[in-house]
This record gives sequence, structure tokens and C-alpha cells, in this order.
Amino acid sequence: MKRFLFIIFVLFVQSVWAQTEVKREVVGRDIGQLKGIKISARVIDEITGEALVGATVTIPETNEVLVSDNNGGFELTLERAEYNLLFRFVGYETVSYPITAVGEGRILVKMIQEDFQLEDVVIFGRDPDKNIRSTDMGAVTLSMNTLKELPPFLGEVDIIQSMATLPGVTQVGEASAGLNVRGGGADQNLIQFAGAPVYNPTHLFGLFTSFNPDMVNEVTLYKSVIPARFGGRASSILDITPKAGSVDKWGADLMLSNYSGKISVNGPVVKDKVSIRGGIRGSYINWFLNSLSNPDLKNSQASFYDANVVLSAPVSENNEFTYSFYTSYDDFGFASDTTVSWRNTSHSLQWKSKLTSKLSMEALGYYTIYDYSIFNQAGGPSDFDILSGIDDIGGKLFFQYSFSESNRITVGGEYKQVKIQPGELIPTNEQESGILPQKVQDELGTEAGIHFQHEFELGEKVGVTYGLRYDTYQYLGPRTVREYAENQPLTEGSAIGETTYGDGDQITTYDGLGPRVSLRYSFNKSTSVKAGYNKMYQFIHLISNTATIAPTDVWKLSDTFIEPQIVDQYSLGFYKNLKGNIFETSVEVYYKDIQNVVEYKDGANLILQNHIETELVPALGRAYGVELYVKKNLGRLTGWVAYTYSRSLRRVITPYEEEIINDGEWFASNFDKPHVLTLIGNYKVSTNTSISATFGYSTGRPVTFPEAKFDFSGNSLAYFNNRNEQRIPDFHRLDLSANFKLKGQGRFFDGDWTFAVLNVYGRKNPFSLFFVDEAGQPPQALRLAILGVPLPSISYALRF
Repeated sequence: MKRFLFIIFVLFVQSVWAQTEVKREVVGRDIGQLKGIKISARVIDEITGEALVGATVTIPETNEVLVSDNNGGFELTLERAEYNLLFRFVGYETVSYPITAVGEGRILVKMIQEDFQLEDVVIFGRDPDKNIRSTDMGAVTLSMNTLKELPPFLGEVDIIQSMATLPGVTQVGEASAGLNVRGGGADQNLIQFAGAPVYNPTHLFGLFTSFNPDMVNEVTLYKSVIPARFGGRASSILDITPKAGSVDKWGADLMLSNYSGKISVNGPVVKDKVSIRGGIRGSYINWFLNSLSNPDLKNSQASFYDANVVLSAPVSENNEFTYSFYTSYDDFGFASDTTVSWRNTSHSLQWKSKLTSKLSMEALGYYTIYDYSIFNQAGGPSDFDILSGIDDIGGKLFFQYSFSESNRITVGGEYKQVKIQPGELIPTNEQESGILPQKVQDELGTEAGIHFQHEFELGEKVGVTYGLRYDTYQYLGPRTVREYAENQPLTEGSAIGETTYGDGDQITTYDGLGPRVSLRYSFNKSTSVKAGYNKMYQFIHLISNTATIAPTDVWKLSDTFIEPQIVDQYSLGFYKNLKGNIFETSVEVYYKDIQNVVEYKDGANLILQNHIETELVPALGRAYGVELYVKKNLGRLTGWVAYTYSRSLRRVITPYEEEIINDGEWFASNFDKPHVLTLIGNYKVSTNTSISATFGYSTGRPVTFPEAKFDFSGNSLAYFNNRNEQRIPDFHRLDLSANFKLKGQGRFFDGDWTFAVLNVYGRKNPFSLFFVDEAGQPPQALRLAILGVPLPSISYALRF
């Protein structure tokens, strides 16, 4: 660690020295003839007044290219002269904006969506060679314009499903909640909307994502070298930023499909000062469930909704406040009289301030609630409710100082408090019920982190980003903690006593340093190689013996017996752009060491466990892989090809033979899928018509088959040997869609018709396997397919 800190110090001194030399060169010029002039600009949609985030401005006279911020803004530093600024954004006509710089000022640029011409038009919605020049590794940002070109999932854009088309990102099957990123579990991803964490980002167990696309501006996935400002999860960060409303005029979006409907409205509360955007989405999905082949799903009932409100107040050129509210709700009634429901609710308030021309600040506070419940309402004495929930409240603050466009430092910190109610069983009628009420002890923990990150360039060929994050965690009372006999496994029989802690008493603490570093060497403007390393700590765990997130799973804080997960990741990548950035290509390889990942004992009971440590064992993990990516940005045909070869493995070795899994050998994790291939294509037939297709293939995920059965006390029991040694059949699926745009020609509205078919050739991809007992035969395996037939959808969206 001392050597690492010494290297950081040397790099910092070198970068500051290099910057000092540049300043001296500037000072030596004749400043009497040229004077720096600061001009701020903001780019908006001419029709809706919405800020265009990620637009570019090119200054041909200086060969500079800048990208707009989250408010659609730029800041230009020009000399006293005449310029012709060129503004570009994907899907919009290029704007030529001549100016004469004679003093500081502000300009507002309005852009209008283009009519597509059959000839290729080179329009970039961001810095076109950023993937080559930046030190970012494994960071992918997708705007909603890009996501809308993918085939819709059941009638509309799906953010989580779209992320799973990227290299290194998978799901365990169709209708799966969460993502598995580079061999990590679904709980190792921090999914945040407007800076607030979301614990279950899905509707209907994963069939839909619980984020309304009309309320989303862009989505960024960090899966390799994660910026130091992010912490708390070991695998990836999915950062979803909300879309602000127009400060200029009112507008609305409406979409109806055969599965769901949504509407959003936006406009100025105070013209040019405060805007609002609100949206709500709901389902009428029961007819779809009734069409499925699985009898349990066929006789089930479901409903869901989500709603958002975003208030944005750019009170001045240097200060902007944004309040975001988000909520989602699901209610699913199984055919067996069991109802499962879950709800996410979050509030966040963000303040962005430009303190000086070089120093900016961002502050954010949030409050998130996630609760889930199971109701058994068969109408008898065994009726019960099981209630669980999470409260997460926290704040973040960081500052960024820019020495220049290519040399900046970010420092900051954050604090959060997490309270978990693991589960409470409440009999519906306590007087008649034979079920006793039961409550698992609540959990309370705090996390705090401080961090810094420095980005700079050494000449044109070398770029460096390095940082350090210090995380500390406290597990707090009130709680009663068991004591166990030494040199014995943690079981009910080895418990020898208890210790009781009062409110706020410190039970245990963990801390650690998380360095991050990324190096880039550019061979030329279109070719670079990058290497990176980062260390992450995670203090919360999803305790589950299923392959995907389910409302019945238990979220658990690190405590005396369950240590934080720690991940070390090493990455190396080669990046090449071809034909003037029309094609992007990359090859990335990675290796992960994972400590303290949680595995469950054979036969573990995870529901309503007051001492769940007796059902779990600590495991080691490792993951490695290679990711190939080719993307075509321009032309009538656009899209990408992503292929990943990867392995995700686990190993359990303890001093006690009864806890060892698979004889202490490495075995595949529940989401190990060695081969994953994704093909994405979007073809523009004409100005208003496009066709898109997605094809996905992956190796079937691991499962454990029973190898025999035996009779015990009159009961037929299955015998399982090694864990995860078999696999379900491979997954593959083709989706198609066609989109037709209806231009309003200045009349009331513009509209889009979208026709799509999921699972075009009706592949019965297995979501899971289950076994039934047949007399005189081994256990028989049956396949559960969620989408076993082609599923057509039609949607109509209009803007007015």
C-alpha cells in the first residue's frame, strides 16, 4: 500500500508540473492582442424545449469538440474573433451558428429533428472518438434515442433487457430480474435512479423493467474500472439519470400497447426558470398471462404501475436544483391463492453548482424504501402474511476542480444508513390459526466513504486516471447476537450463549481501501490500448437459493459472521475505430478475485431465519473472460455484435467436512454461462420507416439434478450429489420489430406505430427445470418455459 501511495504522489506531481509548463507557455504569448472570452451555451429541442444531453459543438477554427452536460450546456473559451459553431445531435439537423466573440455572454441553440435522407449523413451525438481517447474501461452510455432503435420488449423500450445485449452482461433466462455482470451476482449491481438506489428494478418478476422510458434521459453502465465516487457494490454500477421537463413550453407523450399504457406531461412551472415532468405507466397484462402454456401462470392475476415526478430549477447559470420522485408497485396472485407484492419508493434532491470557472460542486440527498410481502389467503386457519422491507437514506457531496479540459481532480464523500426488516409472519386470524406469529430481528448498519480521483493526460498518447476510496461500515444494535462454541461449525447445536446490544451499540465494524487506476496509450487517433484495476467492497448480501432476484429473497447486512464481499478486478482492452469512427471495435479481457461471497448449505432453510448464519457458508469466487464488440454507428444499417466467453466459479472449503461443497473443488455459479452472443441490427428503410432485429444465444445455466431416489420412513426422497454439474438446454431467441413514424407537419401531434414479435420461431427456452416422482422410475425432469410461443405486440405512441 505504501508503494501504491508513493506512485499516486509521483503521478500527481508529474501532472501538476506538466500543467504548470503549459501555463507558462501561454503567459509568454502576446496577451495584448488576444483575450480569453467565456461564452456559455445551452442546446434544446425546438419543439419540446427539452435539454439535449450529449450534443456536440465543434469549433472548426480551433479544432475543438465539446459535449453538452446534463442540462444541455457548454462553456466555450474563445479569443476575440469570428467563429462558426456547429451543433450536432443524433437524429437532429446540424445547426451552423456564426458568432463574433467580443465579450462574455450566453446563447440558446434550438435544434429540430431531421428527416432521414437515404444518403449517409455523419451525425455524432457525442465526442466521436471518446472510446479511443478516454481512460474509461467497460463504461457504456446509451441514450434513449439509441435504446428506442432496439426491438421493444412487450410493446416498449426495456432498459434492463437492453443492458443485457452488451458484452459481459447476461441474465439467467427470460423474465429474469436483475443483471449478471462479468460473473457477478444480481445483488452485486448498484442500480440507481436519480442517485437513489433501487433494490428491485422489475415488474412481474422480470418481464418488465420498472423504469418508464419517457422519464429517462440516459443510462450508463460501469463494469470495469468504476469511478471512485461509486461504492457499496462489488460488480457494476447502473446509473440512470431522469429527464427534465421543458422550461419553454408544455408537451406530452402518450403510448398504448396491448400490454401496458403510459402518459407523461412536461412544461414550465415558472417560464425559463422551473420545469416539471411527470409520468405514470400501468398494465393490463392478465390476458397475456391467460395465453401462456404454464398452467400456474395461466390461472394467475397480475397488475403493476410506476410513476415519476421530476422538478428541475436552473435558478441561474451556475446553480441548478433537481427533485426526483419515483415509485413502482407490483401485485401478483398465483393460482394457488398466494399473492406476492412489492413496492419501490424513492426521493432525491440534487444541487449542482459552478462555484468558479474551474471549481464545481454536486450535492445529493436521497431516501429509498423497498418493501415486499407474501399473502396466503386460502380462506382457512392457515392464512398468513409475511412482511419485509428496507429503508435506505443517505447523502453525497463531491467537488471537481479542472486545471484544464484534460486535467481534473474530483474529491468527495458519502454517508448512508440502511435498516432491514428481514421478515415478519403475521397470522390472518391469530385466535383460530394454528400458526404462531414470528418476527426476525431488524438489522441496522451505516456506510461511509471518502474518495478522490485524478484524470490527466501526458501528451497526446498517454492518459491516466487513478483514485482511492476509503469505505467504513458499522453494524449496530439493537440486536441479540449468538455465541458459538469454538472449533465447531455454526449450527443450532453449537450455540452456547447470547449477547444483547442496545440501540446504536456498535456490534462490529469493517473498513478498507479501494484503489482504482486506468492507463491509456494511443497509437493514433483511432487506436488505443487500456489497462485497469479496481477494488470494491460490498456490505449487503442477497441471500437466495434461486438464480434470479425474487421477492421471497432475503437482504442481509454484513455482521459478525458474514463478512463484506471484496472484489479485485484486472482488465486489459484494445480499441479501434474504423472509417472515420463509423465502426467501433474493442476487445477486453478481465479477471476477478471474489472474497466472502455467500453460498448456502445443502438443505438450507432461508425463510424467517433469526440466525441465518447457521444456513450459510463463506465461499471464494473467481471470474474471467474475453469480450468482443463491433458497433456500426452510421448509415442505413446500424447496430452491434457482442460476443463474450466467460466463466464464473465458486469454491467452498471450511475446516468442517459437512460444510464443504463439491469436495472443495471449483464449481460453476448459478449464473455461469460460458458463451454469449448478441446480434443487434436496425435498418432505416425510408425517412419514416425502420426495421430492427435482435438475436441472442447463450450456454444454458448450471443446475443440480437428482441422481437417485430412496425411501425413508415411507417417504420417497431425492439424492443429490455435486452442485451445479449439469446445465439446462442452451438459450436462443430472435425478436423483430417495425416502426412507422407519422409526421404531424406542424399539426397537433406526431405519432409512431411499432409492431414487434418476440421469440419469432417459438423457441421454448427453459427458465428452470423441476422434477416429478414417477413410481418405479428415476425423478423425471420437466422444463418451465416463460415465453414458449411467438409473442406479438403493437403500440402507438404520440407526442403533442
